Amino acid sequence: MPTVKELIIVDSVWEELIHDLRKRGDGERESGAFLLGKVGGNLISEYVCYDDLDPNCLDHGIITFDGSGYVPLWQLCKEKGLTVLADVHTHPGEWVGQSRSDSNHPMIAQSGHIAIILPEYAQVKNLTLTDAGVYEYKGDKKWKTIKPKGGRVRLSK
Repeated sequence: MPTVKELIIVDSVWEELIHDLRKRGDGERESGAFLLGKVGGNLISEYVCYDDLDPNCLDHGIITFDGSGYVPLWQLCKEKGLTVLADVHTHPGEWVGQSRSDSNHPMIAQSGHIAIILPEYAQVKNLTLTDAGVYEYKGDKKWKTIKPKGGRVRLSK
């Protein structure tokens, strides 16, 4: 996965994503999604929630995504000419740091992949990227923290 200079998420996609994460987590459990865009592009134009790919991945309060869920993800990407540009998941409380599990098990283990963590199971009103933890995978279980404001990921009209 080549590193892109900046990822852009259309406001309407962000709002729909936050709505879905709130609903799926129900204020009680983590939820998440893969953020998709055109191959070679940097615009996140759609997403697919983890539990649409692995229906049992939210059953334990934390995300336990089974590897078999990647099969429909790659099929969807192939059919639509898309690729995974980033992933997002929620945490309880205000903490948006990476848990040991997050850092040891990236959803896409390729250098340059972006992971976004949202607080309060995404229940906060008017949630923006400045509320999030944003991390770039560097390989070998190493990550770089990215500042959401003025950083590599932004929202756009």
